[in-house]
Amino acid sequence: MASDKHFTAVPPFPDNVPVIPMHTVSLTGLHSGDEATARLMLDACRELGFFLLDLRQDALGETIMTEIDQLLSIGKDILNLPEDVKEKYLHDIPKSFLGFKPRGQAKIETNEPDRFEWFNLGQDSIMGTNTTQPIPPLVQSHFPLFTSFLKHGQSILATINSTLATQLSLPHDAFTSLQEPTKPSGTVVRIIKAFATQEEEPARTNMIHHTDFGTITLLANVVGGLQVLAPGKSPSDVDAWGWVRPQPGHLIVNLGDAMVQWTGGILRSNVHRVHCAPGQQRFVDRYSLALLARPERNASMKRMIGGQGNDGEGGEDDELTAWEWEVKKAMSLKRND
Repeated sequence: MASDKHFTAVPPFPDNVPVIPMHTVSLTGLHSGDEATARLMLDACRELGFFLLDLRQDALGETIMTEIDQLLSIGKDILNLPEDVKEKYLHDIPKSFLGFKPRGQAKIETNEPDRFEWFNLGQDSIMGTNTTQPIPPLVQSHFPLFTSFLKHGQSILATINSTLATQLSLPHDAFTSLQEPTKPSGTVVRIIKAFATQEEEPARTNMIHHTDFGTITLLANVVGGLQVLAPGKSPSDVDAWGWVRPQPGHLIVNLGDAMVQWTGGILRSNVHRVHCAPGQQRFVDRYSLALLARPERNASMKRMIGGQGNDGEGGEDDELTAWEWEVKKAMSLKRND
């Protein structure tokens, strides 16, 4: 997460809203191989599928925190480029998920248009695996920073993946071997803008409830809005949603559907959504930075352990490649006009 300076620039997160209970895992503890820290992370990934990763007092954590500070500021400029500029770099689902996603293109649960936009910069573009993504000059001018952030994020992801594999008595590279950064994948660095709510607008969902369909997401944001559904509860139950309170120096980490599929349902990919922010934060735009890791395009989604995949025992997802998996998941979120 960003440092304190970004948090002091926005209205405070209110104290009178229900916050989802979430474990905090120390990156220093993971790097040192502390067994208690590793078990705590496994518990978090089995119970909720979300946890806070404390970056403080860790050399890599402190470095990536500085990069997050910079990219959150740059992200505002990128997402506030003129519309005629952004239109030159639109994504084209399902052919490509890269580039700008315009506001209102996806649906929410009431079938109203969403209230967010994003820009996806592909890992393949950053690593040179595939250089076909058209990139706006503003992004190109900050390419070294995006590259450094991605590589540091990859290191954190590798630590999480190998720790989970070991805790599950799998080979330590069981997950990392299917997510080689130098091989083509759908992994992206994403900058997101959820629009401020105007005085006359009712509070509503900005992004429909969903699960991530990759492996692991690292999220940094300052303004609230993210809500996580209590396990076993219905999305229609208004009391089943808990807010995630952003904290300086911490990343929000959540597992995606691929980890559920690979582990036969042992690990959890939890339903979440982005609501208009609580309290006075609802009146400011919400910017986020995310690294959404996905398997290599040709990786098998066949389960490695456990009894059930994400779609049930013997389901068709066992036979899909990661790219087929992504297209299937992404199209389910596309708005039906």
